[in-house]
Amino acid sequence: MSAILVGVDGSDASNAAVRWAAKAATIEDVDLKLVGVYDISTSNYAPGLIIPQDVVDAIKQDATDAVHAAAELAKEVAPGVSVQTTLVEGDAARALLELGKDAGTIVLGTRGLGSIKGLFLGSVSTSVAAHFHGRVVVVAGSGGNGAVVVGVDDSPVSDAAVAEAFRQASLRNAKLVAVHTWTPLDVDALHGYGIDPDEIARMSQDAVEAVAERLAGYTADYPDVVVERVVIPEEPAKAVLDAADDDAQLIVVGSRGRGGFTGLLLGSTSQKILHQADRPVMVVRS
Repeated sequence: MSAILVGVDGSDASNAAVRWAAKAATIEDVDLKLVGVYDISTSNYAPGLIIPQDVVDAIKQDATDAVHAAAELAKEVAPGVSVQTTLVEGDAARALLELGKDAGTIVLGTRGLGSIKGLFLGSVSTSVAAHFHGRVVVVAGSGGNGAVVVGVDDSPVSDAAVAEAFRQASLRNAKLVAVHTWTPLDVDALHGYGIDPDEIARMSQDAVEAVAERLAGYTADYPDVVVERVVIPEEPAKAVLDAADDDAQLIVVGSRGRGGFTGLLLGSTSQKILHQADRPVMVVRS
């Protein structure tokens, strides 16, 4: 599980993923594997259709060119990185999951063209994020050089994401911003329901203490990481996205959650974070 694998197709989004992954491979001192997938299957509505060989050859050549160009780009971004390239025919998600068995991270662009069309918004990214055993990074923008932002649940379910966020912050010499929402309602809404301000303050303080206790073990393991805790009443995805300011370099979320982060992978919170983030988002399998 040492390598970083990237699905490439020659698009701008794919190139952004390659740049991020090349830098990450350098930071983590691991190999970079670039995978091009081309699909020449036909629709079930045209089972008898035979694709001409010259079309098959052209599709394969486009994928080959994309992989070679990605390798050159990776070496340009990170001259010392070890780059391996692979070209396969078949279903993109299935191929990436199979080839990623020995990788620790799979990196995808937000959108793709050609063989991996819809890489972010379509079924490929959903399938990879749902089934991959390690980390999946969706690159929606290069991000800055600032903090790593992580969503923290009030249960052990988010521990995998928190542990990885600490590791990433340590590797990148970055501050860690840990975000926890103890209710999806903002302060104005709580007041509207007649909750006394003193009671809101008490609940907020209880949440602060609970989050501090959950983070304590990680702060001991990573004494070099400066931690900023954001504990507020707010809609969870909005709180995480708001905490990821213009200079934040990475958002880390768990694959599942409870409480404020219910359904973090396949539910509304994760969808909002993945669709609205303008920087890399790392999904960590819990």
